[in-house]
Amino acid sequence: MTSFRISPFKRNTPGLFSPARLRAFAYFAAFFAVFLAELAFPFSAPGAPVRSVDAEWPPILVVAGDSGDGLFVITSEKGGLYSSENGGKSWRHLGGKIPPYYLFSLNVSPDGRLFLSTFDELLVSTDGGETWKSMQGGGSIMFFTATPQGTYLGVHWDKGLLWASGDDLKFEKALGEKGEFPITDILKPGTERIWAASFGGGVLFSDDGGRTWSSDGEGPANSFVLSLAWNPVTKTLFAGTLEGGVFRRESGGRWSASSEGLPPHVSVQALTVAERGVLWAGTPGSGLFVSPDDGRYWYPVVPGEAGRMSVSSLLPFRGGVLAGTSDWGLFFAENENYPLKPILPSDPVVGLDETGTGDVLALTRSGKLYLSPDGGVSWRSAGSTGGRMPAASLLSASEGRIFAGVKGGILRSEDGGRIWSELSFPSEEAPFAMLAAAGGSLLAATGSGGLFRSPDGFSWQQVEGLEGEYIYSLDSSDGVNIAVGTDRGFSVSGDGGLSWKNTYINYGIKSLAFTGPEMIWGCSRNGFWGYSVRNGEVQVANISGYQWSALSYLTDVFPGVGGGLFAHLGGSLVRLVPGEEKNTFSMEQAVFSNAEVLSSLAHSRGGILLGTRRGFFRSADGTSWLEIELP
Repeated sequence: MTSFRISPFKRNTPGLFSPARLRAFAYFAAFFAVFLAELAFPFSAPGAPVRSVDAEWPPILVVAGDSGDGLFVITSEKGGLYSSENGGKSWRHLGGKIPPYYLFSLNVSPDGRLFLSTFDELLVSTDGGETWKSMQGGGSIMFFTATPQGTYLGVHWDKGLLWASGDDLKFEKALGEKGEFPITDILKPGTERIWAASFGGGVLFSDDGGRTWSSDGEGPANSFVLSLAWNPVTKTLFAGTLEGGVFRRESGGRWSASSEGLPPHVSVQALTVAERGVLWAGTPGSGLFVSPDDGRYWYPVVPGEAGRMSVSSLLPFRGGVLAGTSDWGLFFAENENYPLKPILPSDPVVGLDETGTGDVLALTRSGKLYLSPDGGVSWRSAGSTGGRMPAASLLSASEGRIFAGVKGGILRSEDGGRIWSELSFPSEEAPFAMLAAAGGSLLAATGSGGLFRSPDGFSWQQVEGLEGEYIYSLDSSDGVNIAVGTDRGFSVSGDGGLSWKNTYINYGIKSLAFTGPEMIWGCSRNGFWGYSVRNGEVQVANISGYQWSALSYLTDVFPGVGGGLFAHLGGSLVRLVPGEEKNTFSMEQAVFSNAEVLSSLAHSRGGILLGTRRGFFRSADGTSWLEIELP
């Protein structure tokens, strides 16, 4: 099944107010009210196939695949496109290779081309998403694909079904279709016939590559169709409807209800037929259902309250199905063994630190530890926290000691990460940052818990003298000059954390980083500030190419090379290159966008490492990046 999901991002609406469209969009409004409520308040229940919140996928819109082990997932975030070359064992975030758009649909042609429909344009890739070319299709196309007849098929927000015969994409309005009804799904079963589901107009079909469309028989009784599937063995067409379950029509027959076993008045927004004709159905809020007998009876895959997930997309895969959900993540279920197996996204690198010998340590969210002897070029496994997760921070201290901030406190290892012991820590919050101060003492920062100090790594006491009720950031240039960003501003120490000077900044300092031993830069909602450790003065940075506004301001800052910095601006990562004048920068776009950096390290021998929520990257100079695959 080639499918897309309806999106609430409506553009222009000329000619919208016909009676039929008013009726259809009244149903749409109710449908999206339920859908968005589920996104805002995801269900949780004992025994449900749930994972750590930090490891969840963003809400999944589309799951697609090629002819082999290649998989693609589209999520609701800007640039939310991910790929896997090994059947979901590991994932790459492709969103940095496209503009930071909202995405609508992805279709893979038999020859391997990827067709991506975004909020602003149509894109095509011939190399698995490494590079993209604009097809100049505008931003009103919410679904786009190539057909077996050599045409291109598009679904326009207002004009309905369109077709084009050449790469110049001069779309023409399709003939014969019920244009007053929105199109909710397209089904290309590999035959000459293409089907379309319409919201209020039933099921349509085309035998000429989308040029003309006709109604596929009388019915189904519920004409608000959300999804379609085709069983090539029994030659049966299935339609999932809004609050009406599933309908089926065998070749030459009539439409009939096929919902036995499904909850009453359930909406079926995803349908697909897997190997041996096993039929799968996804619902908003009622979970995943399977039918081994061609839709005559349905069984819940996760029965009871634990199964109340919202399944948004289905893809036949390896003797089973991949189910993308809007609230739980991505799962695999076999045709003969229904329990769900979670397919995890990338394991984010949350902690990076350099050892005294120049090796680099990396800690992932799941508690896996890795070591690199060459500045991040090559890696080997070095241990794990033994299931104590999610991990949040990493510190390599003197004498080979390693500390990991995890949920519930701090772990310590004396043997390079193979064996860990749990320390007594005063706060239940996981330290999001740790550092070694002068004299061998350690500092650990938690959000609302405060800042803690330990002389030996075993006993911890809360640090006094900092203003503010919440700590956002902790950094040091040399263990002597230490800076903390709080909800009150800068708190800076010049003696290894023994005493502190507080400087008020409106809205506080959310993130900070050193450029050199005595200069600190911090982000606030109302500006980008420089703090001099030597004289305690605060100055506003002058950034060429950047204009602050209440809707566009720098939110996070990270060390770069040569006195430069990286920062978050909206959904993208930017470079701040030092200017010739003091306290001046020029802003440049970093190579990848849609990045949320969780950890960073400027290596003493050169090179930068960035751990993000969707990938792990290395750069020699901060201008070009290579994604790193950990063992």
